[in-house]
Amino acid sequence: MYNDLLLNRIAGAPIENPDDRIQELIDEIEELKSLLSPEAQELIRHLRPRIVTDDVYEDIDERASLGDRLADRLAAFAGSWKFIIGFALAMAVWIAVNYSMGAEAFDPFPFILLNLTLSTLAALQAPVILMSQNRQATKDRAVAQNDYHVNLKNEVEIADLHRKIDALTEALAMQTRMVNALVEARRKELSATVRVMESTLPAVRKVGQAAAD
Repeated sequence: MYNDLLLNRIAGAPIENPDDRIQELIDEIEELKSLLSPEAQELIRHLRPRIVTDDVYEDIDERASLGDRLADRLAAFAGSWKFIIGFALAMAVWIAVNYSMGAEAFDPFPFILLNLTLSTLAALQAPVILMSQNRQATKDRAVAQNDYHVNLKNEVEIADLHRKIDALTEALAMQTRMVNALVEARRKELSATVRVMESTLPAVRKVGQAAAD
């Protein structure tokens, strides 16, 4: 796969789907044994300008059908205090009206129609909530996958930074050794010059004294 990707980059082949290419690069990086190998560095350089972070919720919501959106809204409403308070008030009004009407009530005690309504509502509410939970599980898996891609890119970037820091450290150590060698050579040169001057100083003094006499 690496050879194919490299040939495509050299040939300048157009990228039909950037997300697929990013996934190919990530899969190839996962197969590498070392993130410091030349192949890894080539893949890292190609992956670096690409953004792997994605708004997973927005993408899933854009692809959601009308039934999926309706399930989410019903599940959100059914799990709110508005639904609980409204449903409790509706039951209280239902019972109070039928109880006050006595024998003319449309749902007299023991409120069989109310029990049927509650059973039907519970039977319909359960699958709607399960649909919403399945969609949430899908979103969680997509978020986990996106986090994995981000963490993997961070890992390869950190490995690349370590490689560069190691190279800079090695270059700095080499320069330090060269500077130390130049300083030592200069010190020896100055020491030799001082010794020569010290050895010739008595002769210069004698010549000066002879000229003075």
